[in-house]
Amino acid sequence: MAAGIYIHIPFCLKKCYYCDFFSKAVDDKDLRKQYAIALIQEINFYGKKYGKSFVADSIFFGGGTPSLMEPKLINAIISALKKNFTIAEDAEISMECNPATMGSRKLSGYKKAGVNRISIGAQSFDKNVLEKIGRIHKVEDIKKTVKMAHMVGIKNINLDLMFAVPGLGLMSWRKTVKAAIKLKPQHISFYSLEIAEDTPFGKQYKMGQFEETSIFVDRKMYHDAIKIMKRKGFNHYEISNMALPGKECRHNKKYWEFEDYLGLGASAHSFIKGVRYSNISDIEKYIKYMRSQDMYSDTVLGSSKTYATECVDSFHINTFADDVSEYVFTALRTKEGVVFKKFEEKMGKPFWDVFVNEKKKFEKFVRDGYAISDKEHIALTEEGMDISNRIMAIFV
Repeated sequence: MAAGIYIHIPFCLKKCYYCDFFSKAVDDKDLRKQYAIALIQEINFYGKKYGKSFVADSIFFGGGTPSLMEPKLINAIISALKKNFTIAEDAEISMECNPATMGSRKLSGYKKAGVNRISIGAQSFDKNVLEKIGRIHKVEDIKKTVKMAHMVGIKNINLDLMFAVPGLGLMSWRKTVKAAIKLKPQHISFYSLEIAEDTPFGKQYKMGQFEETSIFVDRKMYHDAIKIMKRKGFNHYEISNMALPGKECRHNKKYWEFEDYLGLGASAHSFIKGVRYSNISDIEKYIKYMRSQDMYSDTVLGSSKTYATECVDSFHINTFADDVSEYVFTALRTKEGVVFKKFEEKMGKPFWDVFVNEKKKFEKFVRDGYAISDKEHIALTEEGMDISNRIMAIFV
């Protein structure tokens, strides 16, 4: 069985105005070291538990800003993973990075540690937009980071872009997409701004001080980006992701294809053998518990599984209904959609036998041009992706 490993690095220099991910704005070298030690302790524990159960063919360092971690710490973490798990020879090892935190020596160190794919949080190539959304990097930092990555031998590069943000017009957005393509990345992720409640943008919105982008402009930006990237050979393989042929993100595909992944670090989520669980969202407590000699207890969670229980703050054992709903919800995000043969192999039942009562509701969206359906699969059309949540809700 192939699985992915996700490692959460919860440090950043400054919280962006839209960010709702668990991270702490702190530049503390000793804290980063202690966190790396705690991660290695968690790796050792789960290595004993799962090390022989699966082959890890993807490792993903997310955050936060993983590129704040010194290369020697990343090297120690990857070395611990290789010691405790079977890592595929061609494993995709990705790292998210902020362009403002990168340098050639640091990138070279990551490459030597095993990182072979970087995901650059570019967001925009408009300096005014970068300032308005609270990014600490400049446009020139993005270009330098891509150039340095190529120089040290990292050839697989993703650029994250964000649209429907304050100060961003249609012309500026098109220029950002074209500027991103000009840097010749292999993958581009593009997301519409979501306003989260406890962020600066969320507070502005609640007070009526946030100028929200209209749905029409939001969708126009989305479809314009797709058209521009398709002309340059990018494949729209998932709602918010496009890639050159063969360069789809292997790790993220695990989420969309209902495959197993192990999450390590504070706030990290896992899905292993039908169980979803997540770690506490507290850096100091995470480190403290990992230092403890008695942090692990054999707790039966309904399926004779043991966990690092002091650090796990939630868990859920999936039912069959959970499995089929989650499978469809994530698969419909992809261009491939729900392939009936794959569904039956995973779930043990034909698709329309499970969703017999939902078929007529879905067929209405097919007739309206928002979805497609044949003997082999169902999927959303590009127009259907605009109302994806409405369609997915049929199966949840």
